[in-house]
Amino acid sequence: MMAYLNRLKLRQKLYLLFFVGVLLPMFLTDGIIISSIARANRDNIRNLQEKATSEVEHTLQSRLLYPTTIAANIVSSSVVENFLNEKYPSPLKYYDRYFQLRRELLFGQNLGIEDARLYIYADNDTIISGGGFYELSKAREMDWYQKYQESPKTQMLTFYYGTISAVDRTPRRKILWMQKMDGISVRGCEKMLMIEMGYSGFARELAALDLDFDVYVCDGHMVVLSNREDSRAQEGYSPIMFDREKAYARETDLYGNKFWIYAVPRQTDFWHYFGKYSGVLTGLIVLNVLLPILMMQLIEKSITVRIEKLQRKFENIEPEELDVIERIEGDDEITSLMQSYNKMALQINELIESVYKGRMREQEINIAKQKAELLALHSQINPHFLFNALESIRMHSLVRNETETADMVGKLALMERTYVSWGEDMIPLQREMDFVDAYLTLQKYRFGDRLNYKFSIPADCRQCTIPKLTIVTFVENACVHGVERKANPGWIFVNAYKEAGWLRLEIEDTGIGIDEEQAEEIRERIRNISVENMNGNKHVGMMNAYLRLHLFSKGHAEFELETEKDVGTTVRIGIPLGVI
Repeated sequence: MMAYLNRLKLRQKLYLLFFVGVLLPMFLTDGIIISSIARANRDNIRNLQEKATSEVEHTLQSRLLYPTTIAANIVSSSVVENFLNEKYPSPLKYYDRYFQLRRELLFGQNLGIEDARLYIYADNDTIISGGGFYELSKAREMDWYQKYQESPKTQMLTFYYGTISAVDRTPRRKILWMQKMDGISVRGCEKMLMIEMGYSGFARELAALDLDFDVYVCDGHMVVLSNREDSRAQEGYSPIMFDREKAYARETDLYGNKFWIYAVPRQTDFWHYFGKYSGVLTGLIVLNVLLPILMMQLIEKSITVRIEKLQRKFENIEPEELDVIERIEGDDEITSLMQSYNKMALQINELIESVYKGRMREQEINIAKQKAELLALHSQINPHFLFNALESIRMHSLVRNETETADMVGKLALMERTYVSWGEDMIPLQREMDFVDAYLTLQKYRFGDRLNYKFSIPADCRQCTIPKLTIVTFVENACVHGVERKANPGWIFVNAYKEAGWLRLEIEDTGIGIDEEQAEEIRERIRNISVENMNGNKHVGMMNAYLRLHLFSKGHAEFELETEKDVGTTVRIGIPLGVI
């Protein structure tokens, strides 16, 4: 197991931890919670279904209470029974007795109930049908009567679709209460009572309950009353079409008549059942899934980003220097590791700087010094240079006295001593300028008024240390390659000044200038100066001088070359005062 874990990347380990330590327990616990919620929800729905069927039962019983009570009073009335049993000799006698009965009973044909009608039938051919009393022969032809006769019950509640009499030509849904009127005695004619109640009133009252379920009142396999919109009085009753397995059923006894009341959920999908718990479920998902994923990603990013940053530093190690991590954030073990890496890198860099780079610079300086010495020796035996200097001495010795010749020889001796004395490579700027003055003095003997020069060296610059033969090399280039080739008089200016922590040196001549192509070649070689690219015969003195400046200043020396054809050339050198 450990070998497998060791092969996994950190991100994979975090995801494995998340799935095993978070998701799996979450699915188990949330499954138990959701199962409990579902069970509680089912129990709650069952309780609501039971309550709904109970409300429907109570509503039906309440709506039937009054008409059945009226029916019981009429059936038990001896006055009504006598009225129905009596044989009337004439219609007038019947009407007198009918109006007398109405005054005594004080009830109308609708019993004081909206959308209800009372029908009393008697097997008495002296009764004139109308006003609530009818001859029984008119009922024997109707379906509802035949259905009643087939029932063994003396009282019967039925949901009927059809017509009540021959006059009623439009079949409609009706609720009928039928009862035999032989409760007092069995004497007299056959009598029965029927109360017709409007179906729409029952449907409206059932819909007014505003239940959350579809409620069906069923008689056998037929739906006789429902709170659905498709329960219309003009249409016949339909068979049961709903899924009774999902419904809650209540058997109810309506005055001795058995009916079933079903409450069916309108929505059976998962989200409907758990809709009221959506806030809880959303909270569980956020807490158990999204929040851990977010935190895992943040932790993984906090760890892997910094480790990858540290890894890149190790992969990109330069041969001569370790790169330090510039920005370290945090205060954990990885932060400590990165800080330790920085300490190690700084210590190794110091060792490289003090040992390896120090030796490299020392070797480069020695090589440059050796080349400079060889260049100086080469200059010492340069026939052209010695010939010009000695020719100047010879010519002036012919026309001038010995004092001037001695002065020239003294200048030459100063130069020769400076060239050949290599015990000290770094000298003050003032000593370098003494050598420059001696060189230009000798050259002036040669060129006369064609060569003029001027120095501007402030006192605070004279003790600044520079590599020997630095300025004179650029002055010699200005003299030989600038002024010498010019027919008119020329000037050479050497200036020094301090500026913002830098020693600035300027060597300017008013000679013939340098071609721009050649000037750009010099700049390019200066930009890429090193001991290796010193090979070549062009501008050896200038390259040697700048290389020693470059090594002396640890690579911080600045160099600028400005030139214009037939106007002159200016060389600007900058050396940080911190290395002088």
